[in-house]
Amino acid sequence: MGQSLSASFRLRVQQKTQEKMEQKERRRQDREFRRRQLEFQYQQSNTNSISNIDSYYDNDLPTSSTSTSRYSSQPDLSSNGNDLPPTPRRQIDSNISSILPNVLSQQRFRLYKNAMARSQTFNNRRDLSTTDQRIAFNRPLSDDRVTDQLRNPEGVYREAMESVANDDWERKCSGLSLIQRLIAQYPDIITQNLHQVVLVLIQEVKNLRSQVARIALSTFSDMFKHLKRNMDIELDITVKAIMQKSAESNEFFRTDVEKCLQIMVENVTLQKALQALIAGGASHRNPAVRKTSAKYIYIVCEKLGSNKILSGARDITERVLQVAATFASDGPPEIRWYGKKIYHMLMSFDELDSLMKHYLNPTVYSHMCEILDTIRAKGGVGETPSESATKSGRRTLTSDKIASNGTLTNHFSSTRKLNSADQTEQIRALTKQMRSSDFRERLNGIEEFQKLCELETETAIQSLVQIFDGFNECLADMNSKVVLKSLNTMHQLIPILADALSSVINSSLPIIAQSIASKNRDISQLASDIIDTAIEYIDSGCLLQPICTLSQNSNLRVRPEIVLKLATLVPRVCQRKPKQVEIHLLPTYWKLLALLRGQSTTGIISSGGGSSSLNSSIHVLTTALYSELGTVLLDKASSSSMVTPKNLQVLRELCTNIDAV
Repeated sequence: MGQSLSASFRLRVQQKTQEKMEQKERRRQDREFRRRQLEFQYQQSNTNSISNIDSYYDNDLPTSSTSTSRYSSQPDLSSNGNDLPPTPRRQIDSNISSILPNVLSQQRFRLYKNAMARSQTFNNRRDLSTTDQRIAFNRPLSDDRVTDQLRNPEGVYREAMESVANDDWERKCSGLSLIQRLIAQYPDIITQNLHQVVLVLIQEVKNLRSQVARIALSTFSDMFKHLKRNMDIELDITVKAIMQKSAESNEFFRTDVEKCLQIMVENVTLQKALQALIAGGASHRNPAVRKTSAKYIYIVCEKLGSNKILSGARDITERVLQVAATFASDGPPEIRWYGKKIYHMLMSFDELDSLMKHYLNPTVYSHMCEILDTIRAKGGVGETPSESATKSGRRTLTSDKIASNGTLTNHFSSTRKLNSADQTEQIRALTKQMRSSDFRERLNGIEEFQKLCELETETAIQSLVQIFDGFNECLADMNSKVVLKSLNTMHQLIPILADALSSVINSSLPIIAQSIASKNRDISQLASDIIDTAIEYIDSGCLLQPICTLSQNSNLRVRPEIVLKLATLVPRVCQRKPKQVEIHLLPTYWKLLALLRGQSTTGIISSGGGSSSLNSSIHVLTTALYSELGTVLLDKASSSSMVTPKNLQVLRELCTNIDAV
C-alpha cells in the first residue's frame, strides 16, 4: 500500500511539474508576442514621425505647381483637377518661429529610435552563446557605447566619475579609461572640473589594486600631456601623491612614476615643477622617494639653465642651493650624486660662492666647499652609483649636515636623540601600544613602528624580536583596518630591513599566509605580494623551511598559492643551498606528490579551480624542480622511501610530458 501511494505521489508531482513547465512556456510565448507587437508599433510611430519631420521642413520650401501632395505638408491648391475636395488645414502664422507639435514629434522620434536600439542590442546579446554573453556583460562599457557617449562629454564625465567611485576595481578601470579619452578629446571638460578629477585620481593612485593604481598614474600622464600648464595649480598635491608610489618595491610602479614625472617636466611650467618636486619628495623619509625627487630636480635644473637658477630669485636660487646641499650630504650615494651634479653644473659661475654664503648655513657652506674642492680635483662627479651601493646606503646625516633654512633645525635628529636616550623604554611603550584594546592606538603603534624602522633602522633591528611580539598580534587582529595597516607596513618595511627579518620571519610568515584566504580582496592580494617581496629581498635559505612547512600544513584555500611561491623559490635555492634542498624541499615535494594519487597527468596539467588548483600548483613545482635538477630528481625519488611506486610512475609521466613540451 505504501509503495502504491508513493508511486501515485510521484505521478502527481510529475504532472504538476509538467503543468508548470507548460505555463512557463506559454508566458514566454506571450512575452515574445508582446515584444514583437511593441516593435511593430515603434516602427509605425517611427515612420509617422519621419513623415511629420519631412512635412515640417517642406513648409520652409517654396511651393511650385509641379510639387505633389505626396511630399508636401500642404495640399496642392493650384491643381483644379482633383476629384476630392481639399482637406481643411489649420492656418499657421508665418511669424511663429517654432511649431511645438513638430518639435515634440522629433523628440518622440528620438525616444522611439533609442528604445528600438536598446531592444535590438538586448536581443542580439540574448542570442549569444553563454560564454560570449558573460564576457559582454562583464565589460562595463562597450566600444560602441563609448563612441556614442563621447558625443556628449558632460554625460561621459558624469558616468566616468560614477564608475571610478564604484567599489568594483574593473568599473574603476573603465571609468579611468573614459577620463583618459575625455582628456584627449575634450580637455576643456577636465579643465573645468580639474580639482575634482585630481582628488579622485590621487585616491586611486593609492589603491592597493595595482591595475587601478597604474591606470591612475597613466591618467595623470595624459593630463600633463594634454592640459599642460593648466596643471600648474594642482602640481603640489599631484606630485606628492605620484612620488609616494616610487617607494613601492615593485619595479613597474617605479617605472610608471618616472614616465609620469618625465612627461610632467616636459609640459608644465618648470618653476612650478621645481617647487612641487622639492615639496613632494626632497625631505621624504623613504630613500627611494628622495632619490626620485633628486633625479627630477636635477633634470628641471638642466632645463632651467644655470643663469636662471643663479638669477637671485628667492623661490628658485635659495631652494635649489639648499636642497642640492641636502642631497649632496644624504646617505644613499645616488642621492648624493644628484646633489653634487647640480653644484657641478653651477661651478663655472663666479657668483655661486657669494650666493652660497648668503643662502646656506656656515656649517653647510664649509661642507659644500669641501665637496666642490673634491669635484674640482677629480674633474667631475663621475658616473651614477650602482643600485647595490644605493641599497647599502643609509641616511647618516646629523643636524649640522643638512639645511632647509638658516637655522638648520632637523626633525629627524631630534627624534634620533630621543631614541638613543631611552631605547628600552621606547620599545616597551611601542609594544604596549600595539597591544592596546583601542584599535586606534594599535594603528598609531603600527605607524610609529614604521617610522622607527625608516629613521632608526639599527635601533629597530636590535629590538626586532620584542617589537614583533606585538606586531604579529596586529597581523592576526580581528579588526580588518588593523590587519590592512599591518600588512601594508610589512610590505614597505621588507625592502628596508631585508635579511634582518630572518629572525622573525618564521613567526610572521604563517600569519601573513593565512591572510591570503581572507574574503577581503585587498588583504588577500597584499598578503600574497608580501611573500613575493620577501622572496626578492630576504635570503632564500631563511625562507625555504617556513614556506615548505606552509606547503604541507596550511589551509586548503591557501595551499595552492603557497606551493606556487615555493616554485618561485626553487631556482634561488637549488644551486646555492643543495643541503637545504635535500633536507626541506624534496621531502615536502614527496608529500605533495602523494596528493596526486589517482590523478591522470593530463588532468593535472589542464586542471584549474578548487582541489584541481592544487594539482596545477604541484605541476608548476614539478616543472621548476625538473628544470633545475633534471634526471637527479628521478634518481632521488627512486631512492627515497617516501615515494611509493605509484607516485614514482606519476612523476616519470610528468617529467616525460615536460620534456615533450
